[in-house]
Amino acid sequence: MLNDISQTIRSARKARGMTQQQLAELTQLDRTTIGALERNDYNDLGIRKVERVLMVLGKTLNCEDVGMPTLDDLVKQNG
Repeated sequence: MLNDISQTIRSARKARGMTQQQLAELTQLDRTTIGALERNDYNDLGIRKVERVLMVLGKTLNCEDVGMPTLDDLVKQNG
């Protein structure tokens, strides 16, 4: 999933004809941070930085139910 975000950031930036430096300036982040995002290197990045980059690119993060069972479901199955 994080790899998808990295690819989205890179392709959206390129589609807008922006360099990493231009995106960094618009988001008030370092160019190295933009590069890390695009390389799927999230070791020291907070969600707010990711959201800021996505917002500038006209994107958002969404959470969705992927159909995983709840703890109650698992207990009933093993009950």
